[in-house]
Amino acid sequence: MAGHTRSRTGCWTCREAGYKCDEQKPSCGRCTRLKKECRGYGVKLRWKIATSAAAPRKRTAKRRQSVSMVSVDSPTFTTSPLSVFRVFFAPTPASGSSCHHYSERASSPTMNPSIYPDLSHTNQRLLHYWLKQLAPLISAVPKDGGTSSFQIHLASMTYTRGALQSTVLSMAATHFGLVSGDTKLRLEAYKHQHEAIQLLQEAIQDPYQADADPTLATVMMMQISARLFGDEEEAHAANHLTGAKAMISRRRARSSSTSSSAEFLNSLYAYHDILSSVSRGSSPLDAHGSEFTAIEGSAKMSSIAKVLQVVAHISKFHDAAKAERLLLKSSDLHGDNFNLGAQLQQTLLNLAFDLEMITPDISFTAEAYRHAAFIYLYRVWLDMGSPNPTTLKHVQECLAYIEQVPVDSQLASSHVWPLFTAGCEAMNATQRIFVRERFQAMYELRKFPSLKRVLRDIEDVWAVKDAEQMGGLKVDCIQVILRRRGREVDLA
Repeated sequence: MAGHTRSRTGCWTCREAGYKCDEQKPSCGRCTRLKKECRGYGVKLRWKIATSAAAPRKRTAKRRQSVSMVSVDSPTFTTSPLSVFRVFFAPTPASGSSCHHYSERASSPTMNPSIYPDLSHTNQRLLHYWLKQLAPLISAVPKDGGTSSFQIHLASMTYTRGALQSTVLSMAATHFGLVSGDTKLRLEAYKHQHEAIQLLQEAIQDPYQADADPTLATVMMMQISARLFGDEEEAHAANHLTGAKAMISRRRARSSSTSSSAEFLNSLYAYHDILSSVSRGSSPLDAHGSEFTAIEGSAKMSSIAKVLQVVAHISKFHDAAKAERLLLKSSDLHGDNFNLGAQLQQTLLNLAFDLEMITPDISFTAEAYRHAAFIYLYRVWLDMGSPNPTTLKHVQECLAYIEQVPVDSQLASSHVWPLFTAGCEAMNATQRIFVRERFQAMYELRKFPSLKRVLRDIEDVWAVKDAEQMGGLKVDCIQVILRRRGREVDLA
């Protein structure tokens, strides 16, 4: 009997199985009926892990013989522009509004054409917008001498035409369109995103570029862009972390020394991988050990990295806990798994931060992360959440620390995970009002669609917990969104 051929429409699960898909969202009818994971629609980069690290070859080598790591399915390029970067909530600027102020301030800088001689005037403005306005917004690290970590490590890489430049131009067009209300920038964003994918394919076929800093930076910027600006109708944003893992593994195999920019990119990958593991409810793609010492490579942020290392262990523990519960058909863990949960709890209790080395905003953020980690651990270890008093205690502490950090602080960019984790478990009306208003304020300052999306996710969880007879004790917030929305929560 002849095998199925790949379907060119429908969800990716049906495409690869060769079956016709009814294209229902968030999960198609066939996947729902067969209890399969529906892997969404539209643009999808498929990363292929190379089996071994290839040594750099001469530039005359044929490209088909070089390292192959990623392929892009052909239907990707026939996808509607809006399925790649759909602009949400495009405001109409009004005099006196924060959006209007932001738009005028962002569009006014003049450019030095000699820095970007090959760029059109529009692209010069977009690149300048990314460097001066957007890069500081996506960074969670306080500026060093008025410059964000993304500016310090990526600015020089964006001056040359390539996949990274096209990626940041796409991000800038998307965000500036949101800020200014200029819907024409949607097409501009798609054009640059389309070009970025093509240039990335070329870069990874070149052994001299495949694992270079600009290529890894491109992959990480695509990951960030997908999280911040991705289409809510897509069940799964293209996950570029798999490709980043392969690149970093080969880089480590070749050399033990790293530049400051490489350390920045490695720490950025670790941060996103760990938080993505929480939203997936499974182990991180990589083991982030002693080399992950700070957020965005900044020593000032080591306290938060310490907490995230524990969070990575909790995510790995999650796999073992799920396996035991499935086997024993009981929510209670025993033996080694129960003891591991107790060890992780003690690790969180013993965490100490050097307060002399960090600012109050960093200290408050680290403590918010620690209390969010307790909430996460108790869900994984004891299958317990609110209204349990222990969880509620950590909810109160987490939200109290977040409240002490000004919403316009750069640290607030890293508050999505602790605010989601504590917010979902909040039972008190006052706490819920704070969570809602905090996300709304973060959106007004940053204009990232993901912030509105996460708030809607929290409100979905509240509805489920309020309807639960046990008061939501057994309601797993992440699983609620996976079932109801058919996608992960954008925690990074």
